[in-house]
Amino acid sequence: MNLAHENLTKNLTNLMGIIGVSTAIAVTGYSQINQKAIAQTTPNVSTISGTNISQARLNAIDRVYVNEAAQAGMAEVEMAKLALEKSNNDNVRQYAQQMIQDHTPANKELMQLAQQKGITPPTDVGSKYQAIIAQLSQLSGADFDLAYRNEAGMNGHMENLVIHTRQLQIGQDPDLQAFAAKNIPIVERHLQLVDELLMQPTQQ
Repeated sequence: MNLAHENLTKNLTNLMGIIGVSTAIAVTGYSQINQKAIAQTTPNVSTISGTNISQARLNAIDRVYVNEAAQAGMAEVEMAKLALEKSNNDNVRQYAQQMIQDHTPANKELMQLAQQKGITPPTDVGSKYQAIIAQLSQLSGADFDLAYRNEAGMNGHMENLVIHTRQLQIGQDPDLQAFAAKNIPIVERHLQLVDELLMQPTQQ
């Protein structure tokens, strides 16, 4: 029964990834159109050369990536720290420790890249992740473990995968694309760990 559940979870995860990436790309396309409209209504836009307008649009895509990837990465670390505080489940704690170990240096690298590119990175996880962390903080025991698995394990890393894949496909800055490419296998490994650790029978 457990094996069947794990296989089903893997299949659903793969399907969600395909749907999620396709949706994200479509949404980003809309965002690019929106950026064009904003650029056209910006004061003095008529004095900007075609090359500069193009560059402004390119930078907008990369800024979105930096903001989303940074907030998602910081949220994974904060949720993992919360798991170490609240969970007595050995598998949950092992997973949380791995998230801190992997996401902390990645977050630092992204912050440094952003500063080098003249992009101001976010200083907190943002309202969406703050709400999730607040909900997790109110739970305990098996309820916390289940919610942590779903939010930090599955949902959080599916979002991470979409964010990095989108940047790799349509991002403009080669350094940020390289960062995304390097982190996609890490995120995929974290999704595998959800199956290997968090789908296992409870171990207190």
